[in-house]
Amino acid sequence: MKTFKTLWVALTVIASCFSAQAKEYQPKFLCGVVKADSWTDGNNMEGIYEFDLASATLTKLTEGRDVYQAPLGGAVYEDGLMKGIHFKTVWDDFEQTNTYVLYHVQYDMTTWERTKAYALSTMDRNYISSCGLAHDPVTGKNYGIFYNFNMSWEVVNRKLAAIDFSTNTPIRTIIGTASIPMAAIAFNDQGILYGVGQDGWLYAISTANPGAIGEIEVFPMGDMGFEDNISTNPSTMTYDKRTGKFYWAVVLNDQKSYIYEINPTIGQVSATQLMQLPDNSWLVNMEVIEQQESGVVGDVNCDGEVTTIDITCLYNYLLNGDETFIDTSDVDGDGFINSVDITVIYNILLGD
Repeated sequence: MKTFKTLWVALTVIASCFSAQAKEYQPKFLCGVVKADSWTDGNNMEGIYEFDLASATLTKLTEGRDVYQAPLGGAVYEDGLMKGIHFKTVWDDFEQTNTYVLYHVQYDMTTWERTKAYALSTMDRNYISSCGLAHDPVTGKNYGIFYNFNMSWEVVNRKLAAIDFSTNTPIRTIIGTASIPMAAIAFNDQGILYGVGQDGWLYAISTANPGAIGEIEVFPMGDMGFEDNISTNPSTMTYDKRTGKFYWAVVLNDQKSYIYEINPTIGQVSATQLMQLPDNSWLVNMEVIEQQESGVVGDVNCDGEVTTIDITCLYNYLLNGDETFIDTSDVDGDGFINSVDITVIYNILLGD
């Protein structure tokens, strides 16, 4: 009888390899939202949101409106805090012109209560990042490409710099001048900084100080086919170590916002449009949310139960190199993903 049951499970699994579709992993993101089509003057809802790619939904994580939760000057998430630079435009009666007021803001990521809103002096006006901030997971440092303004708020150039938020007035360490305007930047899990240029190319960006030369090195990885279609409105990019891909939220020249999946592999660089963002929302400071595993032994695809689809996921890795569920594929915990893990799931399905 047990032999028959084993054969039945094996046949079911083989069939599922051809017909069943495993529950695909889809990332979720933490992000700020600064604009959306449905908002009105009396109903702006700037703040911190969760964006679920699978369901194409944006969920606000706090009540009411808080523009400081979506810092326009860039933000990073580290040590349980969101740290960033927010700026707003105000009228200067003395100068009879608009000027910027900058704030160093921090939030507790558990409660989303503001823990810091320190006003920076006018001499600190170069804290506005032109393409968001990026956190290096290897060194723990934060980087941005910052506007360099003159006294009339005109952009002189852009400078790559490390930024330290440990003091009320953040410490910027200039690395060099960035000659190519970037729409968004992000690190991969190996500590390599990537940027999407306003010209639609993907670049690798050196964080090494160029010394007397003054200009940082950038290495073109590939043309993503946007030409001059990228607007200068807010843009944000993040890296998902589970998929090995970047995700980029951008406003194009049609004033519509989209999310793209970027493949950074040399020779295969591409940007695949996944969808127009819900409510045509404009995103900033996007970060992948680490999703919890189900905790059920053998539940490779984390859908809450052990089925033949979990074996399909293992076969997809062993036969095709599909690493979508690599973090949960070592079912027996021996440090290897192999046929033994498939056997463990067989036994679970058989009730052993």
